[in-house]
Amino acid sequence: MPEQRPSGAVGWILPIVLLCVAYGLLGLTFTDQLTHTAMMQRCVLVDPNRSRIWSVGNVEIGLSYFGVFAGMVYYYLRIYRHNRQHIVDLGLAVTYILVSFIIDYICVQTFRPFTALLIGDAAVMTFALAVSRQTWFQRLLGIFVPLIFFTCAVGHFLEGLSYWQLTFPVNTPWTMVTADVGFAVLVNASRFPSFIRGEDIIIDLTAEKQRVEELRALVAERDQAAEALLESEARRREDALLKQQFARDVIYSVSGGHLRLHANASDLPPALAHHDASVELTSDAVADLRRLVTEVTERIGFSGDRHFDFITAISEAATNAIVHGGGGMADVSHDEDQIQVRITDAGAGMQLEMLPFATLQRGWSTKGTLGVGFTLMARADRVDILTGPSGTIVILSEYRAASNSDLNLLGTTVF
Repeated sequence: MPEQRPSGAVGWILPIVLLCVAYGLLGLTFTDQLTHTAMMQRCVLVDPNRSRIWSVGNVEIGLSYFGVFAGMVYYYLRIYRHNRQHIVDLGLAVTYILVSFIIDYICVQTFRPFTALLIGDAAVMTFALAVSRQTWFQRLLGIFVPLIFFTCAVGHFLEGLSYWQLTFPVNTPWTMVTADVGFAVLVNASRFPSFIRGEDIIIDLTAEKQRVEELRALVAERDQAAEALLESEARRREDALLKQQFARDVIYSVSGGHLRLHANASDLPPALAHHDASVELTSDAVADLRRLVTEVTERIGFSGDRHFDFITAISEAATNAIVHGGGGMADVSHDEDQIQVRITDAGAGMQLEMLPFATLQRGWSTKGTLGVGFTLMARADRVDILTGPSGTIVILSEYRAASNSDLNLLGTTVF
């Protein structure tokens, strides 16, 4: 389970408190106006014997820190000779130190003590805050451990050399660099507990990188699944269109154009010029529809067996709309040569791949009925069908004069 890390704001509390303490101590140095000799005494530079010990002791500390730093660099060169990342990080860290030194040196040479310390720390700490969440800077935290030894080594070495050569113009800004490096580590260390324990922060970064890669792999996998689903859906739609076209072609061919399946409402024949009536289809309305169509056909001079067959087809289509479509509407219209009944329902429609069986195979049914509905509807001169999830439209037409469509191919050939 990954360890919980403090927020970035918490990581800045301790450095700010320590900076306040440091600036407070700087303020205390201005409370007493000391003479130059008294100030030199406090720096252990007046007593020659103490100065020698102080200088040599600092040189010893500097050399020992140099040894530790050299050992760490040798460790990097040996262990990571096949991985240049640590060497690159070390180069970036050295660059960071050099830039910090240049800024601090300019501040020390240009401004008063308090202002120089404030500007130098502010510039470096602001930079540390700005880049502290960058991966490359987080890797540098591990490199800053040997760099702390390096900066301390240089600082103590310069302090020791001051007995033979005054090094304060360089040592003073370098002391600020050492403080900057320490505070940069302090700010970010609270975000990486493994760093505080002395462990390699690369472990944390590797785990974080692995989690990011796993998330990216998961996103890529989902994208591939979504793309495959879209392709499958496209193929399914294409297959459905092919099946629908096949069903329409089969029915049209076998019926000699007598039965026609349509894919779009715009392909249906329009209503005729004279609209006679509209009938809401209920169980009691079929007889009323039959009487209405009979009156219209008699009025315009349609009669004989063909008229009886047309009434039978209308009755069956209306009954199907009531039983399978939950009811609907029947609209009757005519012109001089044709009478048309358009029956519309709002049912679930019929699967187009099943329509060849429903329209061409006697006795076929999906709901346990006699399966003769389409056989009886086929007694009309022409039957146009549009069906889908939103409902079904059946248009039955009878012509005044018998035509090739009146051969009733469904009744004599298919069945």
